[in-house]
Amino acid sequence: MRKLTSISEMQKLHFGSKIICDDGDDGFLTQVIFDPAAHGITHIGVKQRRLFGNTVYLPYDTVINATGSGITIRLKLAEVATASSSSPGGVLLDDKSTVENSASSAKGRLMLVALHPDSNQLAYLVVHDLRPGQDTLIRAEYITEISTGHIKINVPAATLNALAPYRPDSVLQREVEAALFDATPLHVDLKAISAYVLDGVLYLDGNISSSLRADIARDQAMGVSGLLEVKNNLVGDDRLASDLAMALGRDPRTRDLPMCVL
Repeated sequence: MRKLTSISEMQKLHFGSKIICDDGDDGFLTQVIFDPAAHGITHIGVKQRRLFGNTVYLPYDTVINATGSGITIRLKLAEVATASSSSPGGVLLDDKSTVENSASSAKGRLMLVALHPDSNQLAYLVVHDLRPGQDTLIRAEYITEISTGHIKINVPAATLNALAPYRPDSVLQREVEAALFDATPLHVDLKAISAYVLDGVLYLDGNISSSLRADIARDQAMGVSGLLEVKNNLVGDDRLASDLAMALGRDPRTRDLPMCVL
């Protein structure tokens, strides 16, 4: 049975994202190149920041991680500077590429592509103006064809209209913070909670007074429209006390001593 990949595990390539090398930042993502048959990525096109900088092409296996914060690669600045500027074979996509829905007259512009981390195949797209004034996440099963500068999808109009809009991280961040503040039982815990949205995924980290309140924080945040996933890493004090007591009980130096965890 194939393991389902969560949104947080996928690689997200935003056009315009900075390129992070081993020894500094240089350039930004302008293009992605795909094998049209397998829908798997083969290269990225990077525009160098220096004056009159060329676009160079890097094999995708040089990419370590890709998020809205940037694309980290396993190359040094000098290696990027000497990379080939000859476009490799395959389908070239950029932020001017059109996404056309064959099930309606809807058409939009490509914003980002997300990939399965194990196969580097397309997982989903985010498209601007497929519905007027909105960004929309389109999963790979709706993609029927990709060619240079053009992607065809087949999404029934009723399905397309029912999809929640893909919302910017900054907007989701504000609404998550407001939602957590609106939960009065969480006020005492807010200073110890870190809530961070990246690529539509909310990461909750830190300590909280109980596991029950950790669940309340998660449920409260899940009410924010547009969140794709919530990674709840909050550690309740009751769980922390239990784990500490168990660890002390296993240690021959402390297991026979009276214990009180406060």
